[in-house]
Amino acid sequence: MVTGPAHVVGTPSYNGEPALRSVATAGSQIDLAGSSSGVIAGDPFVSFQADVRPGTGFGFVGLAGALGGPVAVVGVGSGQVWAGSDPTHATAVEPIPQGTAQPSGWVYLSANVYETTFKNKATAWVMDVFVDRTDVVAAQVEVPNAGDYASFLIETTAGTVYYTDTILTDYQIPVEVPGYNNMDGYGQGSGLLVELLPTFTTLTATMTLKNWNTPQTGILSFQINAMNYYGTARSTCKGFFQLGVDLDPSGHIAPWYVEGTNCIAHYFGPSNSGAISPGFNSPPGTTLDLTIQDQPAAHQILFEIVDTAPGVPAADRDSVATIPYSGTLFYGTYTQTEWQPCCSNYPIGSYWLNGTLSDIAISGGQVGGPIELSPQYMLPFALDMPPSWNLNYYEVSTAGYSQVA
Repeated sequence: MVTGPAHVVGTPSYNGEPALRSVATAGSQIDLAGSSSGVIAGDPFVSFQADVRPGTGFGFVGLAGALGGPVAVVGVGSGQVWAGSDPTHATAVEPIPQGTAQPSGWVYLSANVYETTFKNKATAWVMDVFVDRTDVVAAQVEVPNAGDYASFLIETTAGTVYYTDTILTDYQIPVEVPGYNNMDGYGQGSGLLVELLPTFTTLTATMTLKNWNTPQTGILSFQINAMNYYGTARSTCKGFFQLGVDLDPSGHIAPWYVEGTNCIAHYFGPSNSGAISPGFNSPPGTTLDLTIQDQPAAHQILFEIVDTAPGVPAADRDSVATIPYSGTLFYGTYTQTEWQPCCSNYPIGSYWLNGTLSDIAISGGQVGGPIELSPQYMLPFALDMPPSWNLNYYEVSTAGYSQVA
């Protein structure tokens, strides 16, 4: 805290996550997180995000320069979203969205800040702003001094504003790729700029499917991913191993895995077919135990999903498959909700999932006994995320998060 009163409160919360209550009394209330908090200056690309509850106040999040003054901010107030190099020069981007998956009164703000070259070959620092979604860029604004950032900034210029789930990282959070599969999740991998984990052999997680309602088979899925070195450091289907389920109509789920040589799902069963499976009935509230395990001595990778819901037939309770494998151990992991626009006969808002991923842990290799992954590693990503989705926050106590899609 630099100036003005601010403290953490449990109410109001963001779906249970406490918030910073910031009050602008005499002038602005300002908080800065700099090098002592792990902020590294000088990166050519950074992302930030925050969930903000403005009420009748006016508040901003973004980047501050070496002297503490703002250099790139996004904020909310007076029913509008604002963006600019500082609060004084911020301009209105759009009205605060209504009817999104965000909790009532909250707005999800995210941005990418980077240096770019325009068609006339001039270079400048710009900020792409996203509001409650990442499939549409709400605005691109020039922020000429953003390259000199040194701190993450929270600034309340009027009234009382609440902030939570604030993240600054050089790993891209909001991603807009029109026409690509819509995805979101937590973790790192499939990119040139990632943090390598110590090598591990086993990824485990618990998936709870509270309820879902979908109009078409094989379109919406929920999954975990483990990657070898090649798959961690590159955007590729090679060395990229997935395990998950389709959320299908009439209470059906269809478990599947991706075997690391392509991105084609193979459905469990006698044929391990790549053809879309209708799956089986599993009641709302079902809990699935997921495991991806490299077994070096056997030169294979094991995929397993155990459905613990009572009443599920024995033949569907344990889905197991192995594939030959002699590559490196795993170096990265992330989770994923995914929707396939290519094949859907219905808009994305017609597909509903309310679920959680928890107990996400790695073990084996250099890791030894199971360890849960920290929020510093489990960074969010939101690729073409529509306003009907919300991946909430990564909760340390459960090593997971709640997903609404």
